[in-house]
Amino acid sequence: MFFKFRIYIVFRFSLKNKMFPKNIILFPLIFLAILPISAEEKRVLKVGTVDNYLPCSDLVDGNFEGLSVDMWRAIAEKNKIHYDLSIIPTFGQAVDDAASGKYDLIASCHKITADRLKKATYAVPYTEGTLGFLSRKKQNKLFIVDLFSDSIVLNSILILTAVSLTGSILLYKVEKGHFEVKDISKQKRTTIMNKFANFVVGEYGELTKEKKGMWIVIFVAFSRILIISTLVGSSASLIFKRDAPKDANALNDESIRNIVYTGVTVNKATKMDDWLQNKVNQSDTIDSSKVKILRATGGEPELVSALKSGKVNHILSDIAVLNRILANIENPDDYVISVKNPNVTPQAFIFGANLENDYRKSINITISEFIRSGKSRELGILWNKLIN
Repeated sequence: MFFKFRIYIVFRFSLKNKMFPKNIILFPLIFLAILPISAEEKRVLKVGTVDNYLPCSDLVDGNFEGLSVDMWRAIAEKNKIHYDLSIIPTFGQAVDDAASGKYDLIASCHKITADRLKKATYAVPYTEGTLGFLSRKKQNKLFIVDLFSDSIVLNSILILTAVSLTGSILLYKVEKGHFEVKDISKQKRTTIMNKFANFVVGEYGELTKEKKGMWIVIFVAFSRILIISTLVGSSASLIFKRDAPKDANALNDESIRNIVYTGVTVNKATKMDDWLQNKVNQSDTIDSSKVKILRATGGEPELVSALKSGKVNHILSDIAVLNRILANIENPDDYVISVKNPNVTPQAFIFGANLENDYRKSINITISEFIRSGKSRELGILWNKLIN
């Protein structure tokens, strides 16, 4: 830009002082038209990406891999952009480096948050993510204990027992004139218990020949269907609930306290790190001396090592990262995604402070085209399959 301005000044000065003929004015104009093209062709963007964060970005055996890396390569190829790609250790440093102009662009899965938008400018979002906890499974009590601790299950069993017993007694009263046994008390007990057992298990074959008795059987049978349906539904729900992740937004102080007291590891200087620290700071019941948070700087390998070694019982990270860890860790049945945030956060590249508007516009247009054509979604599906 400064070079163009200098040529313009020289040109104006020359015209004013009649230093060359008027028809020579075409030469600087042609030169100025050619200059930006050659300058842009030589421009090499400095691009950074965060290490150890598959499926988004990683450096494996000297090769850059991941969703965001493939996305950037496709954008650069379409727009004929020359670039040098290098590794940045953390997301926090990546944001700062983009804001300072050290990098022209950060190609990774950066969550767009209000705090980060105050520092840097983001490209059009091309994917999304959410946080969660991967936890070591507790030595849970037997499922039967959980089953009989559920109020709906208990009430269903009690109601089934009451209805069956009531039906047995009523049926006995309707048919007691037909019994030909001297010990009527013994006959009464045996008859009622037999009919009770039949009602409970649903065997109605020859319980009665009396019309009133038939109505009693129909009533008990219909009630049993409703009760058993409720019992089965509640039992199934309980099975799913045992391993279903909790809502991160609904975690109370007790849940957060249990997590941080039993040990949790998280990538340092990430939004997950900030989220966890805010939860701890907002709690009035958490003793800071008992808090055990290991902030990792070595990415996924360090997170996994801390969990497997028993240093911590939880990993806090993006759900995509947790799914990858769970798919590749030894003895995966010993771990479970215990908490998940249902709200997703858009993720995007970050523009460096010194990146020209022409580049920003071209990159955003290409990302939008990839989203519309489904290319970005295809890359996301591909990388999720690869890591799992």
